[in-house]
Amino acid sequence: MNTETSSHRWSVAPAQRALDHEPLDADIHASFARVVARLHSEADALARRMADVGTVELADRDGGAQLLYRVHHGEDHGEGLHRLVGSFDLHLTHDGKAAIHMRIRGDLPPAEVLDFDCVTADHLRTRLHMFETGCRRLPMARAA
Repeated sequence: MNTETSSHRWSVAPAQRALDHEPLDADIHASFARVVARLHSEADALARRMADVGTVELADRDGGAQLLYRVHHGEDHGEGLHRLVGSFDLHLTHDGKAAIHMRIRGDLPPAEVLDFDCVTADHLRTRLHMFETGCRRLPMARAA
């Protein structure tokens, strides 16, 4: 049995599966690049806000971008280990939409798959605020 069809990224109907593997055109890639640029802009603001407690790194990935958050001083009591606390992933789906995945130390809220015009700067700001709140909450809970 083909396990590929059980993935959330692929359709189960044979006619749709064929379309899933069609290459996306240049216009879709250009539109998605503008969404990634919006994320870059909002990530800079997040990095400034989080500078007191950790670092935010933005990595360009094939088909998207990923924000990584590490605390300055984690469970190592200041020994210099920077542990990954959260990641915020934006990628292009097989059907030409933007998918947002967040992970905060094991917690994986539901993914969001949106048309490009729905991923506004305000929308990214709201999602990044949720990400920031979750990342800040985790070290405080461990310290208590």
